[in-house]
Amino acid sequence: MVQRCTNPKHPKYPRYGARGVEVCLRWYDFENFLADMGIKPDNLSLGRKNNDGNYEPDNCRWETYSQQSINKSNNVFFERGGKSMTIPQWSRELGVSARALYYRLEKHGTIFI
Repeated sequence: MVQRCTNPKHPKYPRYGARGVEVCLRWYDFENFLADMGIKPDNLSLGRKNNDGNYEPDNCRWETYSQQSINKSNNVFFERGGKSMTIPQWSRELGVSARALYYRLEKHGTIFI
């Protein structure tokens, strides 16, 4: 977390530090991070609620890899009936394969037909 936000030589720096994502000063002391977030649960990783926000207590939580994949900056969200979700989420919601939804998007410009 600290390296990808502060070290321009880190491979992920362009997606974090170069975009202005910072780590709160309190978390530069690992004991403070541990006090705020607790021990990392199995099969979870640190995620940010707001993908454009900083690493700080109010914006971070332990997430599954599925949750983290939804919060990626390159995701495209589609809205229908007041719900905004990604294609994989709509796939589960509608019971239609994600492949079929990508096909609809390519052929019809929308996933809802």
